[in-house]
Amino acid sequence: MFQFRTHRLMTAACAALTALTLAAAPALAQDAAKNNAASVLTRGDVESIVRDFINENPKLILSSVEAYQQKTMMEEQTAAVKINKDRLYRNERSPFIGNEKGDVTVVEFFDYNCGYCKKVLPELQALVKEDPNVKIVFKDLPILGPSSELAAKWALAAHRQSKYFDFHTRVMAHQGQLNADVLTKIAAEIGMNVDKAREEAESTDVLMTLEQNRTLASQLNINGTPAFVLGEEIVPGALPVNEMKVKIQQVRAQNAAAKDAEKKQ
Repeated sequence: MFQFRTHRLMTAACAALTALTLAAAPALAQDAAKNNAASVLTRGDVESIVRDFINENPKLILSSVEAYQQKTMMEEQTAAVKINKDRLYRNERSPFIGNEKGDVTVVEFFDYNCGYCKKVLPELQALVKEDPNVKIVFKDLPILGPSSELAAKWALAAHRQSKYFDFHTRVMAHQGQLNADVLTKIAAEIGMNVDKAREEAESTDVLMTLEQNRTLASQLNINGTPAFVLGEEIVPGALPVNEMKVKIQQVRAQNAAAKDAEKKQ
């Protein structure tokens, strides 16, 4: 992993240096013109001018490296989404709300202790009511401590009793520390078989699902919650519902264009 990151950083630096050299080209030309339009700059002359240019514009190389890394990460994420489409969009065991056969699927990676995840939930609920062709898939990604892990296990146990979203909304609405007593109480209040849920929360099936979610998130370079996947795009952070609507329409347009292209072949 260290070698891979080092290689990426060196590649970014090379790309940035190339950009800086191009940016410095006018200065090189002016310097040549000052000396003699017919003269040829030596390697030392070029290195000196580029070095001076970098020293005079330190922020430029940083912004160039950052832009290159951002572009590379987005390209890698898009490729990762394509590779994992079935695991994201066609996993029939994943909990969801909305239209099971909707024409657009939004995947959310979330944590029960994530404040932004809590805030975005009502907007997701409103979205599926407003748009009958949207499906929202939930990927439990407990990254904020042991209580997040425990809540995710109980949620997946609730899913096996067809109580996932009831449990999900109650836990998201809870204010304060999550623990076994709180989760047990919520499970009882929504009519779950508590003893069975307690057993299933530690089952191999639940533990495997969480591990698969972590692996998938890692492959998509998702390191925080919430994170949304729409089409081939990964959107980190609490995406405002109006922006999500725009992206959903973009996915629909892309899907329609792809179908038209298939018909013409």
